[in-house]
Amino acid sequence: MARIRAVDRRLFLLIEIAARRLNRDADARLKAEAGVTSAQAAVLFLLARRGERRMGEIGDTLSLNPPAVTGLVSRMEALGLVRKTASKTDGRSAVVSLTEKGRALGDAADISLRGLNTELETRLGEDDSDTLHRVLTRLATEA
Repeated sequence: MARIRAVDRRLFLLIEIAARRLNRDADARLKAEAGVTSAQAAVLFLLARRGERRMGEIGDTLSLNPPAVTGLVSRMEALGLVRKTASKTDGRSAVVSLTEKGRALGDAADISLRGLNTELETRLGEDDSDTLHRVLTRLATEA
């Protein structure tokens, strides 16, 4: 039996607002401490952990459309964070790899975001942090 709620919680809207605020705060902190945006940090983390990736794989993993990936990677390439080369197996696609500068800034971003995560966990408490992690993981991984 469904529970009756006195107020419509509008979960999607709350998630969207919280995500925007957290992203804005993370961007400001990452720019100040590591010199990258949160989107750039996500690409750097992906490449550091999984090695070079095709553009489409970056988009699929980070849930970005092709034009967004192209713009993001192009800006990162101009900053010397990544290198884009033609795929050896498929001439229609490009492969993106980390540069040493990208690896260094990715490491700095990792430290910065670990601090942000610790602060969030402190604000939420252990139980709520565990619940939020479980729920967001399920939302992010379910098709």
